[in-house]
Amino acid sequence: MSDAPLLLLGSGLRMAAWLNAGAALLLVSFSLGIVGGDVAAPDLLLPVIMCLAGLAAACMGLVFGAVAGLVMSRTGDAISRRHWPAHLMAMLCLLASAGGFAAGCWLAASAAAVDGPQMSAIALS
Repeated sequence: MSDAPLLLLGSGLRMAAWLNAGAALLLVSFSLGIVGGDVAAPDLLLPVIMCLAGLAAACMGLVFGAVAGLVMSRTGDAISRRHWPAHLMAMLCLLASAGGFAAGCWLAASAAAVDGPQMSAIALS
């Protein structure tokens, strides 16, 4: 049996982990004033939590992918379907990771849109 689906799933999970980790790092650095220190940062706790949850889901998906690869290498036959539950869990983790990234970006953008007029009013006074 070919390992191509497992390799594609693993690369997608690694990309989701990098996206979530980068977004969480940028949100935390903006909240602490490391990046964009001249602008008052909105409350970004919930977007950071969503990005970290997406990162955790991607890491869990990589673990399920490793379990699926281990089961596939142990059985050795193409007829065995024992690796499907691990593949399914890895795919669900990939979807949860993408959802966490999307929710984190959405909440960060909505926090900036809500706090935007207040920040400009404070800067003008």
